[in-house]
Amino acid sequence: MGLFGSIFKKKKRIAVIGLDGVPHSFLLKRMKDGTMPFLKKLVDSGGHFQRMNSVIPTISSVAWSTFMTGKDCSGHGIFGFIDRHEDPFKMYIPLAKNMRAETLWEYLSKKDKRVFVMNVPVTYPPKKVNGTLIAGFLCTDINKSAYPAKVAEELKDLDYIIDADAWLARESKDKFMDQLFKVLEKRFEVMTHFYKKEKWDFFQCHIMDTDRLSHFFWKEYESGSGKFHDEFIRFFKVIDNELEKFSKLMRKDDTLMILSDHGFCLAEKEFYINKWLQDEGYLKFDNADPKNIEDMSPDSKAYSLIPGRVFINLKDREEKGSVAPSDYEGLRDELIQKIKKIKDPETGEEFIKNVFKREEIYDGEFIDDVADLIVIPRDGIDVKGNVNKSKLLEEGFISGMHTYHDAFLYLNKELGDFKVDSIRDCFDLIINLLEVNEK
Repeated sequence: MGLFGSIFKKKKRIAVIGLDGVPHSFLLKRMKDGTMPFLKKLVDSGGHFQRMNSVIPTISSVAWSTFMTGKDCSGHGIFGFIDRHEDPFKMYIPLAKNMRAETLWEYLSKKDKRVFVMNVPVTYPPKKVNGTLIAGFLCTDINKSAYPAKVAEELKDLDYIIDADAWLARESKDKFMDQLFKVLEKRFEVMTHFYKKEKWDFFQCHIMDTDRLSHFFWKEYESGSGKFHDEFIRFFKVIDNELEKFSKLMRKDDTLMILSDHGFCLAEKEFYINKWLQDEGYLKFDNADPKNIEDMSPDSKAYSLIPGRVFINLKDREEKGSVAPSDYEGLRDELIQKIKKIKDPETGEEFIKNVFKREEIYDGEFIDDVADLIVIPRDGIDVKGNVNKSKLLEEGFISGMHTYHDAFLYLNKELGDFKVDSIRDCFDLIINLLEVNEK
C-alpha cells in the first residue's frame, strides 16, 4: 500500500443492530415471503447469515451480558432476570452495577476506540465509556439514562421513549400494539440522529420491541390470520425498511452486524416448579398466603427462581439454610431423577428434557453463585418461579417464550476461519473485526 496509503487508511468500524428475540427460522420465512426484501438482498449479496445458540438460562439480560463480556453467567455474574442474595436472603433485579466482568464497550474504550451504545439490556445505570452510552429498559428515569449526563437533555428534546409499557398489554392489546410501533419508530429516529452526529468506531443500537411483540402476540402470529397477525408482520416490514435506510448511511467499508439473542416459540403452558417442590415437601411456607420465595420456611430444602433455576437451601450458604453439606449431592441427585419424570396432569406427558448440575454447564469464577440445578423443559413449556399457585401447569397470559437454538447472526463480511456457535462468540468476533488485541 505504501507509506501514504497506510497513513490515510480508514479505521475499522462496526455497527451492530440487536433485534431481541428474533428467530433465525422466522427470518428465513420473512425473506422467502417478501416481508423483508432488504434483508434478503443483504443475505443474497454475500457476507454471512447463520443460526446460533443462545445461553442457559435463555434470558435476554443473561444473553446480552454474555454478548458484551464473552463470558457465561458464571463469568459475568448476571444469572437471571431475578437473582438472589443468599444471606441475608433477598431477591433483586440485576443491573449494570451487578456486572462482574468488563464489558465490550469498556474494553474498547481502554483501546482508545470511541463507542456509541443505545438501549442494550443491563446497561443501567450507565457506566463511563469513551463515547456515549444510553441505558436500556430497566432505566425508568430519562434524566438518569445516559453517559455523559448531558445526553439525557438531548434525548428529552427528541421525545425519546426508553421502553414500551408491557403492563399496557394486559389492559388493551390494541393500545399496546400501537405503542410498540410508536416506540420502534422513535428508536430508529433517535438512533439515526446519533449515528449522523457521533464520532465512533463501535456503534450499537438495541431493538427490545421485537421481544415485547413476540411475548404478547406470538399466538396471533402463529394463527396465520387476523388483525394482530397482520400487524405482527407489518412490524417486521417497518424494521426491514429502517434497516435499508440505515445501511445507506454507512460507509462502504464499515462492518454491519445484525443479531438476536434467542429464538421464540408458542408458550403452550407455564410450569410452576415451586408448586411441584411444595407438593413434594421440598419447599415449605409458614405463611398460608406467601407472596414470593422470600416467605419460605427455614424447613425448606429447595426453591426455584425463573426460569428453572433450582437452589438447594444449603446450611452455611443460605440465610435459612436447612440442608447439611453432607446431604447436598444426594439431594441434587434425588431432585434430578424426580424432576425428569414430572408429568402434565392433563396429558400424562413428560415435558422436562434435562436437568443439569451447574458444573456440567459452567466453569466461571462465580460458579458458586449459580443455581445448583438448571431445569430445561421442551420448547413450549415456560418454567416460572411463582408461589401460591393452585395448578402445576396452565396457560399464561404471555403467549410467546424464548428458545435456545434459534438465534441468528448476520454479518456483511465473510467470517473466514472464525466460528460462531453461540452469542458468546460475538465478543471475540467484534474484537477481531476491529483488529484490537484480545482480552
